[in-house]
Amino acid sequence: MPRGSDLVVVGDVHLDRDDRDLDPFLAYLRSLAASAGRIVLMGDLFNLWIGAPDLEQEHHRAVIGALRELRRSGVATHYLEGNRDYRIGTAHAGDAFDEVATGGLDETWGGRRLFAVHGDLVNARDRQYRAWRRLSRSAPAWWLFSAIPRARRFALAERLERSLRGTNLDQKGAFPEGLARAYAAPYFARGYDALVLGHFHVEKEIGPAASGPSGRIYVLPEWKGSRRHLRVTADGTIRFEGS
Repeated sequence: MPRGSDLVVVGDVHLDRDDRDLDPFLAYLRSLAASAGRIVLMGDLFNLWIGAPDLEQEHHRAVIGALRELRRSGVATHYLEGNRDYRIGTAHAGDAFDEVATGGLDETWGGRRLFAVHGDLVNARDRQYRAWRRLSRSAPAWWLFSAIPRARRFALAERLERSLRGTNLDQKGAFPEGLARAYAAPYFARGYDALVLGHFHVEKEIGPAASGPSGRIYVLPEWKGSRRHLRVTADGTIRFEGS
């Protein structure tokens, strides 16, 4: 294992421009260097993140710099793209991150096998959102967006960010435990010990169902309001804890 002994998994952060939580989050990232061998960020690190250097702003660059420092210190950094992230792997894999995934991350630590997904695809019946997700991340959509002059692209990104600030209504209702269990079942059947979810902004640990394969679901709280993360120790203990 790399430098530290633990795997630390961090939920949605949703940093904005002029965010008062930016400096505390940077300090938090640096503090993880003492104990973490690997950090997994579960997506939606910013309210909107488009992986294009000319569209990234100061708050993006500050966090990217801190992640580079962590990698230089020997801590592996993994990123799971969320519903507010676009082309992060193309821009930052091998630089700020050792690995970037759009679908899910297979993480093994302390003898435990975990599968991490952002969580926005847990509801298999939401065909409209799934279609939008595929379209907005497709090569033709990116080509069309990239062809727009930079000033207009920046203005479009600003409008999208403002519109996204008023969303997350799906995260403010009851957590869809039944859907989460159905989503997790195939992974447990394949031998995973845990499914880790972000997106829902609540902290939950859900044990195995009375019938069916064993395995636990861990739902990450959003970092801003909770200052909490999930830690997997070298001996395989999995627990939520404050930062």
